[in-house]
Amino acid sequence: MIYQIFKQFFYLFLFLLSSILLIADEIKKPNVLWITGEDMSAKWLGCYGNERIKTPNIDGFAKEGFLYKNCFAQSPVCAPARSGWITGIHPTSLGTVYMRSTYETPDLAWYPDSLRSNGYYTVNFRKTDYNTSTRRTGKGGGPNEGNCGHFIKTWDSYEQYGWRNSDRKSDQPFFVIMNNAGCHEGYLQEGRGKIGDVKPEDMKLAAYHPDIPEMRIDYARYTNGVMKADATFGKVLKELEKDGLSEDTIVIYGSDHGGVLGRSKRFLYDSGTHSSLIVRIPEKFKHLWPAENPGAVMERLVSFIDMPKTWLSMTGSEIPDTMQGNSFLGEQKETPREYVHMARQRMDEVPDMQRAIRDKRYLYIRNYESFRPNGQHLDYLWKAPSMSAWARHHQQGKTDEITGAFFRPKPVEQLFDTLSDPDNVHNLAYDSAHSKTLKRMRNSLKEYILKLHDCGFAPEATLAHRASSNKTTIYEMIRNPQLYDQAAYMEAADLANFATVEDLAKLMELLQSKDEVFRYWGVLGCIQLDQKANTPEIVESMKGLIKSDIEDKASHDARAMAAFFLYRINVDKEAAFQSMAEVLNAKGKPITSLRVWANLRMIGKEGIEIEKAMQGMKLQSTFTKKLEEFKSKMDILL
Repeated sequence: MIYQIFKQFFYLFLFLLSSILLIADEIKKPNVLWITGEDMSAKWLGCYGNERIKTPNIDGFAKEGFLYKNCFAQSPVCAPARSGWITGIHPTSLGTVYMRSTYETPDLAWYPDSLRSNGYYTVNFRKTDYNTSTRRTGKGGGPNEGNCGHFIKTWDSYEQYGWRNSDRKSDQPFFVIMNNAGCHEGYLQEGRGKIGDVKPEDMKLAAYHPDIPEMRIDYARYTNGVMKADATFGKVLKELEKDGLSEDTIVIYGSDHGGVLGRSKRFLYDSGTHSSLIVRIPEKFKHLWPAENPGAVMERLVSFIDMPKTWLSMTGSEIPDTMQGNSFLGEQKETPREYVHMARQRMDEVPDMQRAIRDKRYLYIRNYESFRPNGQHLDYLWKAPSMSAWARHHQQGKTDEITGAFFRPKPVEQLFDTLSDPDNVHNLAYDSAHSKTLKRMRNSLKEYILKLHDCGFAPEATLAHRASSNKTTIYEMIRNPQLYDQAAYMEAADLANFATVEDLAKLMELLQSKDEVFRYWGVLGCIQLDQKANTPEIVESMKGLIKSDIEDKASHDARAMAAFFLYRINVDKEAAFQSMAEVLNAKGKPITSLRVWANLRMIGKEGIEIEKAMQGMKLQSTFTKKLEEFKSKMDILL
């Protein structure tokens, strides 16, 4: 009898012990390895439907994980995209939407902070590129500059395979980023990348690209580069497996935005924002699976802004209240989003404000500076042989309605059915059959922009100057309606973009406003109307703007655009050029100088007139040198 009781207690003990061990195993924090590929649009991978490429490692990984079909970058270029990754806040809502900017932000919580608080060992190899000077260590040279700088209070290590570091405890979970499985734009520049065994004649070109040899060669070159990136990805997985960590580690693969052939990276079309995202979750963390079995294709819409919240949800870490995303995995998983929101502002030296919203089928783009072609000359992009060849092809009159659209002014609104038109070349915004969809997307974008607090409705130099003058950050200022009346600025932008001759009186009111932001939108409305705005009252007001106090940096944006307007309508060109030169020569190298250079480039073959108009001006030597460089670039008629 005693033996039977003992036997029952012994079995009960074993049952409880196994249950405790099972629970302990279930609640063990997963390691996370996030492998990113720079400039890798989803369309360049076999598992996303590319039949002209071999990416066996990533394709095999997709069969073991969960492939997200509808993942989009909120910004189509690296630095703004990564500022959203690190903070979980839209760059338009943070003030980091401008490529290669260093505007300070409040010291908000970044997602590695929560990971470290939850006991994680955090590693970033090696790219940071958060588009802000906040937290950056040191100044002047070395690893603290460029896009690989160190940031205090953020990562424990910046070493490759950092999970092997001696300062990581043996039982400490890790979160490791490796930014080495991509094919950066530099691979195409000046033809430095090899095409290997890829045949240019086998390439399938996008509808918007002309079929010219340079384009086919760059397609082949990039295809070969992506295959090299696939091999690098496979090597990283083998290193993880060699260390016996595969069964304890969630592995994520994704790109930081779209690809790099012209009209992709930097632009809000699917070619610039549609990104790969594949998540492999080991069996022991099966409770995190988003579908019944690995290999599933997930239809859920995902924005880059969702990722920080999701990684924290997945690891059981605290999610900061400031994050704006939508968790798609983990204990704090949220209801799927209906739309993803995307934005573009200044790209390197080229300004152009665009906003977009996308659901699973339609893409809507609002162009706030529609007079600017997408194909404004951008030095870094033009280093690709295919890009300069495409521009020449257009200049020679050899492009058609679709292949030449990149170099022409844009419509204010664009609507694309991405299912029937994956290259986004057939604009449905002015098709009455799609009026309901257009209205729905337009209104949803407006609501989203208002909710986010969008910094873009004041031009960049004006915005930065106002924040600095009020001793605040852009993030804080745009949440203060006394300093930034976003709703009113949005109304002014609508007036400017959709202006008719009946709106000239309203535009005059904007031009005469005490608020430089309203004056700016008044000028843009006149540019939109072009010669229809060539009235004595408008011209007189513009002449006043181009002579505004050069020491008043807050007025530089409106001044630069007023000078551009006078040039376009062929009124007082010499005074307009003089005003532009004064802005270029203003103290402190104002950011508006980039806007002026972009405007000068749009003037095109009349560049010789600019040179004549600026003779005798006391320009800084850097600007004089740039003017000389324009001689070979200003033949782009836009």
